Amino acid sequence: MAKRLFLLHLGPDPVDTPSMTEALAVGGVSVPAVDADVLAHAEVELLRSHKAAGLRRKDVEGAWARVCRRARKTGTDCFVSMPGWSAATPDQAALALDGLVADFRVVLVATSGFAEPPRSWMSLAKEGRSHVLPARLGDEQLAEQVARIALMEEEARLDRRLAKVSRRRRLLDRRPAA
Repeated sequence: MAKRLFLLHLGPDPVDTPSMTEALAVGGVSVPAVDADVLAHAEVELLRSHKAAGLRRKDVEGAWARVCRRARKTGTDCFVSMPGWSAATPDQAALALDGLVADFRVVLVATSGFAEPPRSWMSLAKEGRSHVLPARLGDEQLAEQVARIALMEEEARLDRRLAKVSRRRRLLDRRPAA
């Protein structure tokens, strides 16, 4: 079975994910069923900024793992926006991606409100799996772009599958009949 997509949005500005669900569904993308508090705790957990947020480490521990588990349970491609993670170090970015690569093909979507896209994340993404979108997109426009990216990834997966089947068919045609 093919791995599903995990579209991770990194941007300087937060997005209203619940308002995006309808547009994301066009591309077969859903949002994991987690509270906004869990996402905020996951952001704090990864950046190790729980003290600055007035929280104990115990309060935020395992929040990102909870998001990953919920994403696995959806059974579809997933979209998660973590705007604060754009400031993550390469080690923090690698830690966040470790929980995803076994079950998902991770696609990074960064909005270009940055002087340049976050290198700590872009260097970890596989070739062709990072997209930089223009800044100041509305939530609906961002959702449409993410759905478009998901459809492009699905088309590429189907093209690879078709090429593989064509190669097998040619090999069978070359075999001598018994």
